[in-house]
Amino acid sequence: MEHLEHLNLPDTLKRIAEGIVAVVGPHCEVVVHDFSDLEHSAVVVAGNVSGRKPGAPVPDLNFISTGLDSQTPDQLNYKIKIDSRELQSSTIWIRDGEGVPVGAVCINVDFSALTQASKLLEHLISPAKETPSLVVRNTLAKNLDELIEHAVDDFLDQNEIANIKAMTQEDKLLLMEALEKQGLFQLRGAAQCVADALTVSRASIYNYRSNLRANKHKPTPGMESTEQNK
Repeated sequence: MEHLEHLNLPDTLKRIAEGIVAVVGPHCEVVVHDFSDLEHSAVVVAGNVSGRKPGAPVPDLNFISTGLDSQTPDQLNYKIKIDSRELQSSTIWIRDGEGVPVGAVCINVDFSALTQASKLLEHLISPAKETPSLVVRNTLAKNLDELIEHAVDDFLDQNEIANIKAMTQEDKLLLMEALEKQGLFQLRGAAQCVADALTVSRASIYNYRSNLRANKHKPTPGMESTEQNK
């Protein structure tokens, strides 16, 4: 069986192995085996997943069964268990001039830490994946104008009103009531912001609010006669 040195491969394979590890990261290991010396077959070890060093033996005698020939396919994307870890691995045969495997490039990737991190992230974001019973519209306003804009938009959405221009006088009174309940008129400048949003004067906003208060204190039909009969 030919040595890899005779094929002028070790240096090239070493650089390729180091390049793969550099790209994939420290959880990757690439080992180059020379089958001419099974007891010390590892001639290149880039990365440190299994703890092996150059001069290590073949990992398993089944690894190079006598069935290896020019028709033996590469072994791609299989799993290896090391203690509690599970590696994702591939073996690419190094062949001589007749296509017979005389060595192998073994790529092992340890996804254990990434898998644990993935499980942790899944656990942390699981509350966000649940369907909440309450969904609140964005209210993280940057200023008073945005706060009023959000409130008006919410009112339009809830009442299925296409836009501000489509609002009736009654709609505007209901909007004033909604804004009053939210306490927005307690904020300085809110009346002017609402006026700007509705493209009306500030005096109109005061009139809407006055009408709202007047309607609220107006006795219901029959109330006056009831009071008089007491």
